[in-house]
Amino acid sequence: MAGPNEIRRHISAVEQTMKITGAMEMVSSNRMRRVMGHIEHNRRYFSNIRRAMKEVLTTAQGVSHPYLRERPEGSCAYIVISGDKGLCGSYNSSVLGMAMERILSSPKRHIITIGNTAEEFFRRRGLQPDISFLGIAQDPTLHNARILSREVMNLYDSGMMSEIRIVYTSFYGDTRNKPVDFRLLPIILHDYSDVTDTETLSEIEYHLPPQSLFDMLVPQYVLGLMFGVMVQAYASEHYARMNAMRSSTSNARDMLRDLRIEYNLARQSAITNEIAEITGSAEILKGGDSHGR
Repeated sequence: MAGPNEIRRHISAVEQTMKITGAMEMVSSNRMRRVMGHIEHNRRYFSNIRRAMKEVLTTAQGVSHPYLRERPEGSCAYIVISGDKGLCGSYNSSVLGMAMERILSSPKRHIITIGNTAEEFFRRRGLQPDISFLGIAQDPTLHNARILSREVMNLYDSGMMSEIRIVYTSFYGDTRNKPVDFRLLPIILHDYSDVTDTETLSEIEYHLPPQSLFDMLVPQYVLGLMFGVMVQAYASEHYARMNAMRSSTSNARDMLRDLRIEYNLARQSAITNEIAEITGSAEILKGGDSHGR
């Protein structure tokens, strides 16, 4: 059994750790409370924009446009969204594990990272990200989404990439708090098989030529999706961190209870030993006095 002083130092260390995990849980809880006020609006927008695109694609199957057809050759770009820091359970490891698996299966690829953790993850494995966006994982604003979507559209329009995919952590539906990989560009009808509540439109009359229409429509569509996945990733990260810190605080509390019991037993044992030593010394002294007489 460890001594009382050692156990006391252990108790102090656990108490300090519990203060940190409690503070981090509170921060993530406050951020979750703030984002939850907008998450339902984001969910509706995310669902509606995909439904609207499926309705357009259903009636535009005869339209030829670079955004609407697969390119047989070229590289695939992966946009990987992670957090800026750890201590959030399996959030980062899950999404980065899926991204790594997908990236290694692509012979020609580009890597675009959002978040410090993703950038460091690929660098340590010898995969240098082509583009890194730092500081926007914790700031999923429309302005930042516009910067990112503009960069992505420019790369796709230049012909450097034949496909762009996003790997992020979902916050909705059956995939809630799970990593998701979906195609952003090109826009292919069969990617929307999960969208079921669409209207059947017999025909759409385009005020503009289809070429001009999709030149304007698709960048706005990409912007809407980018903003949606950034908000989902942000909410998923703080939800995971809040739960991880709550679990850590609870574990620390249980550890403190056991340590205090152990400390009391150690003190009791030390006191008992001291009493035994004093009693033994007294008996020895008493025996010495009797022999002296």
